[in-house]
Amino acid sequence: MARFLSSLLMGVLVLACWSACVMAESTVEQQLQRLKENYIEMQQLLADKDRRLEALERENVKSRKTLEVQMTRLESKTRRMEIEAIEQKSQLTAMQQQNVLHSGTRAEMATRQAATPTIPRSCADVQCNGHTVSGMYSIMGNTSVEMVFCDFTKTTADPNFQRRIGYADVKTVPTYFYVQKNTSHTTAYTPIPFEVERVNIGGAMNLQTGKFTAPRAGTYFFAFTGDARFVGPRTSIVAVLVEMLWNGRRVGTARTTESNTAGSVHSQMSMQSTLHLKAGDQIWLQIGFMTSGGVAYVFDNPSADQRFNHFTGWLVEENLAGLF
Repeated sequence: MARFLSSLLMGVLVLACWSACVMAESTVEQQLQRLKENYIEMQQLLADKDRRLEALERENVKSRKTLEVQMTRLESKTRRMEIEAIEQKSQLTAMQQQNVLHSGTRAEMATRQAATPTIPRSCADVQCNGHTVSGMYSIMGNTSVEMVFCDFTKTTADPNFQRRIGYADVKTVPTYFYVQKNTSHTTAYTPIPFEVERVNIGGAMNLQTGKFTAPRAGTYFFAFTGDARFVGPRTSIVAVLVEMLWNGRRVGTARTTESNTAGSVHSQMSMQSTLHLKAGDQIWLQIGFMTSGGVAYVFDNPSADQRFNHFTGWLVEENLAGLF
């Protein structure tokens, strides 16, 4: 009985130990499983955190770039604003200076208004006469009418306020003539008259006296071509000289000569002159020399419409200085 009980007790102990071992073994496996699961879960959490950190980093990089762009734009805008502020300050200063100048100009215009001549001599005079639109205007120069561009947006002190374009060909009396001879002239030292009037605008050329009288001061052009006849035969030199005289003073000579002529011969002569004349000055032609004996003279043929001698002239530019 005692042995049976001892065996039974031993069996119970063995069973209890086995159960405890089984239970202990089961608990460790479960713990390992839970640890494994916890580890996996931790890895997933860490991976999620890494992904979130990477996303945050990318967002931070993007935000930094955006901020850098915005900062660059702000800096550029700030510089532009600073430049605009400087320009506006400069414009304000210029406007203040212009106001001062315009105040002086208005005072000058008011002072000059009463003294402005009838004919303007500058853009300032044109402005004083009431013109305010910039453009081309005619003004009186020293001796002629000039064309200028007036920029009324500028002050009179500005060098571009008045710019010269050129001059206007203004003549108070249009003057030009063209006359011819139809008879020979054989008298020396007397004005050569002309019989044929082709043009005589202004009536300054007197055909009977052979004299041109300048109606206005200015620059004139004159030209003469003529025919000299030499009666031959002659072995010696024969010559004809035609002079252009200005108030009796010789200013030009046309000369032609021949020698050893077998018979009668003709020779051409010509001259041109440009002169500054005063009103009332006279120009004429005369024979200054011709071989005596009737063997040399200015020739023309009245029986034929040939016209060998021509005298022409015109007013190139009038001097208007004394008119105003």
